[in-house]
Amino acid sequence: MITLSFKRNSAQNGRGSDEDAQMQTGSRKERDFIRENFGEIWPVHVSAFTRLLTQFRARFDGDLDLLLVLAVIGERTRPENWNPQLVSLEDLATRAEDRLSQYAINIQSIADYSGIPRETVRRKVLVLQSKGWVNRSDDGKLSIAADAAPDLADATGDTIAYLQKIFCAFENARDTGNGAAAIE
Repeated sequence: MITLSFKRNSAQNGRGSDEDAQMQTGSRKERDFIRENFGEIWPVHVSAFTRLLTQFRARFDGDLDLLLVLAVIGERTRPENWNPQLVSLEDLATRAEDRLSQYAINIQSIADYSGIPRETVRRKVLVLQSKGWVNRSDDGKLSIAADAAPDLADATGDTIAYLQKIFCAFENARDTGNGAAAIE
């Protein structure tokens, strides 16, 4: 497995001193498979991703920065002990006790991580709070609210449809035999 290391500081992640973060990008074999089958996978990705962004734009009142701020809060507050093997979509959308174990993040950290100006992030957070999707504590820490999952069920469905198309593109590329053994 190939990993990319990057430094993130405690202001960005709220998890203590500087640490190496690992971003897993898959094995060389998987990357080679994608390169060999790029002509089959890429058009499916571009079409499905464009549709996903269009759907998200509609669901977020034309504001993709609003989506990005919410996504950053969700991703950056996920507990370090996250175990995807133990969580189904239904569990993730309904388990309130997991929300208590979220790591909090603040507006400056979101701005630093996303590249969105701090004042813009602040305005987006106010909108997300008014929708009931984000909680803000007295000390300014942000976390995903329980109402976010049911309110965003359609957006989650859009994401699942996108992932399904990508999955099928990989399956089709594997089944056609062009580098088929590369990801098995």
